Amino acid sequence: MPLLGLYKALVRQRYETGTRADEIHRVPCADGVRIAIKRFLPHRDSEPRRLPVLCVPGLGADSTNFDAPEPYGLAPWLAGRGFDTWVIDLRGTGMSKLPYRKWVGVTFDDFVGLDLVAAVDHLCAKSGAPGVMVVGHSMGGLALYAMLARQQATRVRAGVTLGSPLGFPQGWEAMPLLRPLKRLGDIAPGLHLEPLSQLVAPLALRFNSAALKRFLVLDNVDTRMARRLMYRAVQSIPRGLMLQFREWIDRDVFRSADGELDYRARLAGCALPVLVVGAPHDGLARLDAVRRALPLLPHARFLLAGRDEGMSTDYGHIDLLFGRRAHQEVFPRIADWLGEHDAVATSTRRLRVVAL
Repeated sequence: MPLLGLYKALVRQRYETGTRADEIHRVPCADGVRIAIKRFLPHRDSEPRRLPVLCVPGLGADSTNFDAPEPYGLAPWLAGRGFDTWVIDLRGTGMSKLPYRKWVGVTFDDFVGLDLVAAVDHLCAKSGAPGVMVVGHSMGGLALYAMLARQQATRVRAGVTLGSPLGFPQGWEAMPLLRPLKRLGDIAPGLHLEPLSQLVAPLALRFNSAALKRFLVLDNVDTRMARRLMYRAVQSIPRGLMLQFREWIDRDVFRSADGELDYRARLAGCALPVLVVGAPHDGLARLDAVRRALPLLPHARFLLAGRDEGMSTDYGHIDLLFGRRAHQEVFPRIADWLGEHDAVATSTRRLRVVAL
């Protein structure tokens, strides 16, 4: 269909964006799957830091969530403040492509027990650091919690979770757009969101629907940037992961796919310092669900991204990373927390950009 091809080409030309990463690393996991991790080298004139930072995107997203044109993109922003910053494409997303037969069965537990373990090992080996700090948005923050619950985070020294709910007390109100599709998990191989999102990206945010309000505060985002994000970052969700989230939403639980490991229960008493960030207008990660982490983590600190903390507006789920002033209001609070838990290097390390 030549008209469809022309439309796709025009949309790609308008909304496609390139990476701002300095390096791209291909890292093998224990099961042989190779994942891609982008590296953003610290600026030479910035304050040197000791520990690298690993950023983990959320459900149905890839590394673009942290790698966006200025003034957005938390990863390059942190690199500008001296942090050796890395962003992972979890298996089956972004540049970490899988054969279709393997993609269908991917679960959250694969991200936690395979991808993130390999990523932490790789970061420590390449940077020479004794540990890392982890920043996770939405499901990315849940992945950090799960690592702690599985006691796989011995080299994680501090963390930040952004809009990461420990369960879904509101049930399917959390994801009203997907409610009609909840039964598809029994028959479908997954939710093929990527090709659909690229087709409809020009229409994104044109209608301020109730469902849309659960994900962002429309007045707090640049619509052109949001459309670029939708075009490039939205990823399809495999059946294994879809079924796992369906159970979490149906039962308000947070556990492994086989039901053997209750991540929420096992998180209790973990001593890792974690900055837990919630947003007043986040309909996906409701504040009461986000705050569930606080009594479980004795060294956690809570940050409300909103007017009560002196910010210009009350944030939503996506605008924690892409709000108009997120780089002025949210990012500095993250950097302060990371800096507080990073021992400043005594001498500047010169990092070489390698040709990949």
